[in-house]
Amino acid sequence: MFIFRVGQVRYERDDVDKLFGQWDRMPECRNAEGKLYALCVKQPADIVGLCLYLRERGAGALLLHEDTPYERARESARLAGAAYLVYGTAERFEAVSFMTESQPASLCQFSSGTTGAPKLVRRTWEDIDEEIAGYNERLAAAGAAELPTQVLVPVFHSFGLITGTLAAIARGVEPNLLHGRNPKRILGEIRDTAGSLAYAVPFLLHLLLALGKDEVRLNEVVSSGAPLTEPLLRRLERQTSRIWQQYGCTEAGCIALGAAPSSPQEMGRPLRRFRVSCEPLPGSRSEEPLTEIVAASARTVVRTGDIGFLNAEGSLFVSGRADDLINVSGLKVMPSEVESVITAMAGVSEVVVCKSRHPVWGEAVQAWIAPADGALREQDVRAWCSERLPAYKVPGAIRLTNEIPRLPSGKISRRLLQTLEEERR
Repeated sequence: MFIFRVGQVRYERDDVDKLFGQWDRMPECRNAEGKLYALCVKQPADIVGLCLYLRERGAGALLLHEDTPYERARESARLAGAAYLVYGTAERFEAVSFMTESQPASLCQFSSGTTGAPKLVRRTWEDIDEEIAGYNERLAAAGAAELPTQVLVPVFHSFGLITGTLAAIARGVEPNLLHGRNPKRILGEIRDTAGSLAYAVPFLLHLLLALGKDEVRLNEVVSSGAPLTEPLLRRLERQTSRIWQQYGCTEAGCIALGAAPSSPQEMGRPLRRFRVSCEPLPGSRSEEPLTEIVAASARTVVRTGDIGFLNAEGSLFVSGRADDLINVSGLKVMPSEVESVITAMAGVSEVVVCKSRHPVWGEAVQAWIAPADGALREQDVRAWCSERLPAYKVPGAIRLTNEIPRLPSGKISRRLLQTLEEERR
């Protein structure tokens, strides 16, 4: 029986058992129960194998980005209370602390830090098993549970590890871990695998479609990690059999999952383990009341910090982060609204709207735009917006750039763009 594969290399149950035996013989893994192990390793097979091993041994795993420098990785492990750091390869275990207290067997991550300092989030393996059960139930109801699964995102992140890989293993499907491969090779793998379910972030989907031009045809795709843009969603509708969007956060895991979204903001119905409500956001002044998404399960209540609403059919729509709201003289501006207006303009490839400081209003709207060609002018963008938006929502600062800066993870960070703009002044 195959458990997972990395490209053309398959890992059977016997291979995984051999890895377990190898780790059992290491002194660092004796009496692993109740200990936390920080994982900063390069190979996807090592990450998945170690997570399966630590879960079975009653231990915890802290996921760290594979490119984290050694000293930073050690410090992160220490802050999390890890007993050991596994660095580089699955054979390099280093003691971090011998005085750690016994901890619940959990999967731990630091939040992305896109809206502030990263914080440690701990979720028990039991909670993750519940997430996987509800997730697979949603796929099964749509006839997608048995599709060959291709994971194009890193497994040191919960999207790739939990919903992409562990969920596939739980439903008896062999996931193929393709993160880090050349995009052209990924396209080849997709073409060679009929009827697949591929997990990817919007940035990679955009790249794959650009490489394949109008000739590439994907089967089913699950997108998460960042909102789809309107043009990318419409192109995926033409070049896939079915597009899914999933929504979640580090603290709760996957909250909602749905196919065939009507817009980039639609994420589908919440999974059965959650009761989702949208509660009024204190102090907001805008044309329409703004509400925060709150997800409650039997184990926890998570205030997501995201703005959204549930429609009459129970589908969840996510408009953006509450932290990203732009306060223009007391009036709140949602970046996604301005982005959708600019995206509809000819000659725009990508746009991100964020706040900037203003000496009178406190904050103002600024737009970073990657033009599709060199003909786009700031005054044209401003005139376009003035015809379609109230004056306080029209960007006061417009930055035309060949490529919009991103975090190392590939995510857009409005906080990063704000900082870069302030440094220019």
